[in-house]
Amino acid sequence: MTNVKKKGSIGFRGILLILVTVALLVFFQLLFCTPFNIHSGGFVLELTIFLLSVFLCTVGNKKIFTGKMTLTKQLIFPALYSAESEFDKTQVQLVDKDTAAQLGDRVFGTLGSDEVSQYEMGSDWTQISVDGDLSRVTPIDFGSLFKYFVTKTTPGYVLVDCNSGEAKLVRSEGMKYMKSAYFFHDLDRHLFFHDPFAMIGSAKFELDDEGKPYWIAPVYKVTWVDKTRDVKGIYIVDPVDGACTYYDKESAPEWVDNIYPVYVIYDQFSQSKRYENGLFNFSKKGIVEFTDDYAYVQFNDHVHIYTGVTSVGKDESNVGFAYVDLRDGSIDYVRRAGAEEYSARSSAEGAVQQYHYTAIFPSMVNVKGIPTYFMGLVDGANLIKSYAFVSYENYQNVATGTSVEEAYRNYLKLYNEDGSISGKEQAEKSFVVAEVRSIVQNGNTIILLLSEDNTIYWYDMSDGDLTASFIAQGDTVKVMADEDGRIASFIR
Repeated sequence: MTNVKKKGSIGFRGILLILVTVALLVFFQLLFCTPFNIHSGGFVLELTIFLLSVFLCTVGNKKIFTGKMTLTKQLIFPALYSAESEFDKTQVQLVDKDTAAQLGDRVFGTLGSDEVSQYEMGSDWTQISVDGDLSRVTPIDFGSLFKYFVTKTTPGYVLVDCNSGEAKLVRSEGMKYMKSAYFFHDLDRHLFFHDPFAMIGSAKFELDDEGKPYWIAPVYKVTWVDKTRDVKGIYIVDPVDGACTYYDKESAPEWVDNIYPVYVIYDQFSQSKRYENGLFNFSKKGIVEFTDDYAYVQFNDHVHIYTGVTSVGKDESNVGFAYVDLRDGSIDYVRRAGAEEYSARSSAEGAVQQYHYTAIFPSMVNVKGIPTYFMGLVDGANLIKSYAFVSYENYQNVATGTSVEEAYRNYLKLYNEDGSISGKEQAEKSFVVAEVRSIVQNGNTIILLLSEDNTIYWYDMSDGDLTASFIAQGDTVKVMADEDGRIASFIR
């Protein structure tokens, strides 16, 4: 008697296909730890693949397994800007991520020779506040899968003070729930199995008030209309025993600095400004966005980011700037036109061009009520060698120094007590040097340059630019100088 397959039945090959699909989905679920959440793109994709395989094995069964057709062929500043908030170097980062990594490399080598070969210095470098000072911290990571089996835990973390540049290696109780761990000690996998339905973001490595390390992982909620993410709470994970504790964002411990990831802040700001001038604003007139980089600052023991605000048209100026509290996600947006950050960096680099230093992304600070970019200048080894203050509204007003204090004094010399530009109006001058002399006045060296038309120009070396030291008779120089011959800056 001939067996007749009932119309619409799945059959052995259909069941096999579904089982293979499920097995593959389980494998990818364990690999990528996609949350079982309808707002997760990965979960929606997995669910679609599963339902499609069921559909093709039932409704489409006859077509799939007829002839040689295969399944594959079927599937195709206000706080900082107030008069009370005068520039304080403890509020800004003097050490960026690259410099912190360079400083950290040195102390990482203080591990015992047998340990250095087993571990790697992490790349997290989370910005945190430690005793009122901005600092960066990163864990010591497992070196490889084999070394993970051998060592089982990591010995501590590296902490860099972003004000003094001091780096230290801190040993702590052995940590095993890490981003660099494997199998069920992998931090993302550990969080997934603890709460498989939550949308959990990338965790940050932080320290509590006693210096004990924890992982801080944001938990998201998503709006149905525009799919914008917001943080509803955090998981605090003990890297030693894996204990996970959930907190609503409003009740998170005071020592937690990083509740809101930067990319979430950027996305929220972009969404909030997208329809500011109407739904059908196809020319994007008046639409603004954050600039593509940011720096860290600190107010009231809270870590913030500073970033510029520019028009979507990407012109070479900012329409304002903003400070974002990474603990509560609040944004202080100051509408004030000025130079964008890369112009300020170029101006600072030009002031010390002879050294080939590179300016790090600047912070915005308040100097006598004047919005001012402040930044470090690093050498080829990413070590800070100089500092610069550059006017936000006129980036040609720049002062540098080998210390923050020296650069600050030099910048103040550009301004009167009322914040206006000091001295007389400046203009660009170009001349051939007929004679060079130097004098000492009030302990400062003054370089005198006599031009071929017998005009005397002079530069105060305490202003921080050493270009004048290399000028010789016969050189042609370009400067910004006032009518009294005082040189404010050299033009390259």
